[in-house]
Amino acid sequence: MTSWHLQVLRWSLIILLITIWEFSIKYGAIDVYYFSSPSLIFRNFQFWLEEDLIFKHLSVTLSEAGVGFISGLILGITLGFLFAANPRIDAILQPFITIMNAMPRIAFAPLIILWFGFGFLSKVVIVISLVFFVVFFNTYRGFKEINPILLKNAAVLGATRYQILRHIYLPATVSWTFASLRVSVGFAIIAAILGEYIGSSAGIGFLINNAQSNFDATGVMTGLALLTIVVAILDVLLKRIESHFTKWQVVDQSEESKI
Repeated sequence: MTSWHLQVLRWSLIILLITIWEFSIKYGAIDVYYFSSPSLIFRNFQFWLEEDLIFKHLSVTLSEAGVGFISGLILGITLGFLFAANPRIDAILQPFITIMNAMPRIAFAPLIILWFGFGFLSKVVIVISLVFFVVFFNTYRGFKEINPILLKNAAVLGATRYQILRHIYLPATVSWTFASLRVSVGFAIIAAILGEYIGSSAGIGFLINNAQSNFDATGVMTGLALLTIVVAILDVLLKRIESHFTKWQVVDQSEESKI
């Protein structure tokens, strides 16, 4: 089955579900008070566009998620490499990282808001707390999966540290890292929304919380639909970037096999 056929099937399924939803509302099978309807959501979406609410609040949420995502990514990759490359640091600190990962970080969100206030920084910290552990453990596992015999052979052949990093470590970990990135994007958006939901004056989470306070199911569903679209677009972009680096990985490994 070609990718074109898959796209047709996916969009057909989406259209079918939306159609069933709309007709279920129309004929009273679903209560519009609790679930709204696609037509009402679309009209509310148009209203948000006309009032310039979408770009104003979406830019806030994406800024919080973006800064936290990049910070968590850099921190996770750096410490993941450090722990994997240094057995002593790994032996001493690994149990603490594991315990911290097991803690319900979402439950600490109100405390983070208390520490860092209701502004931009608190949302970024919440995002980092979710993204970091996903990236860290994937990067760590990617380095640990490298065959030590391969490293010894490279050292015997006179490979420098840079060459080992460039031709062995990076190709071996790129797939693990990108796997964590696609998961982390969703976590970053969720964390930013959570922070806005607890306390903020802007952002999509603020709009959703405001609609929920007014028992406005249409407003809540509009916010959720908008977030779904944004995450889907980001996932497609990351998938394309991943495919690009996967090609590089395959080429790099083929060059190594010739050596």
